[in-house]
Amino acid sequence: MTGNEGPGSEHTASSTASGVRTNQNIVSAARQYVERKRLHGDQVTALEVFLNEPPSLCEAKMVADLWALGNQVEKIVTSKPAFEVSEDCETNICKYAPAVLLSSKINVYKGNGITQILTHDWAKVLAIVQDALTQTRSKVKKEIAWSLKVNKSDELRAPLAQHKNIYQLAQAIVKGTQCSVNVVLCARITVMRAVYLEHPGGKFWDEMDKRLTRIRRMGGNDAKKITRGFHQALEADQAKHGVKDGYKLDETVVDKFQQKIDDLIDIRIVDAATTSSAQGAVVV
Repeated sequence: MTGNEGPGSEHTASSTASGVRTNQNIVSAARQYVERKRLHGDQVTALEVFLNEPPSLCEAKMVADLWALGNQVEKIVTSKPAFEVSEDCETNICKYAPAVLLSSKINVYKGNGITQILTHDWAKVLAIVQDALTQTRSKVKKEIAWSLKVNKSDELRAPLAQHKNIYQLAQAIVKGTQCSVNVVLCARITVMRAVYLEHPGGKFWDEMDKRLTRIRRMGGNDAKKITRGFHQALEADQAKHGVKDGYKLDETVVDKFQQKIDDLIDIRIVDAATTSSAQGAVVV
């Protein structure tokens, strides 16, 4: 020990040496960690430099980097384009709209009743759905009107024998969709045609909703009675409009596609046309 060395000089030197060793251990551990994270080579080098800088400078750099990151996130958020319904999504909506509207689970055709089955109220998606349902309602109503004429352009209705039979009408309505013609579908369309004959104007769908309400009320929400009523209405339509011979309705309850739609619809109502073994009936 020289004359200039104090009693704590040896301890200070030892601490400095120990500090360097500890720092290198941290750098080594950090290097292994960033390798597992697969950082770029220049990022690894920058981290090693960072670890050897004074703590106050490290803190200042971290704050600066956080602000820089925030600025980049803000750019991404502000430059993000407005949400639009994709073409594929719109296509799917238009594909499902007829199946929803023609489902025997539906108890209302106007208002927001149908769109309330959507889990979330996304305004733009909801607008597309509502438009698809509107277009489908328009098509169904037009096909019913045309089923009563020989030619679409005719102003007057044709004699009953020249009307489209229920099978032809159902085929026209489901054309271009994934729905198939069966007894359940025809029974529902039968009621639509009966209501149209009484209310062909702008209140047709409102009157259709009233008819469904009346059917459920008269049937006491008894599925068998309501189903039997729909089937009797179908038989009456077959006897009244067009030629009954020459076709056979599929007795299948519903096809797989329609069943999937029916299962998705939140029903707290009577299924009006799915049980063929009903006893008793209501007047539809």
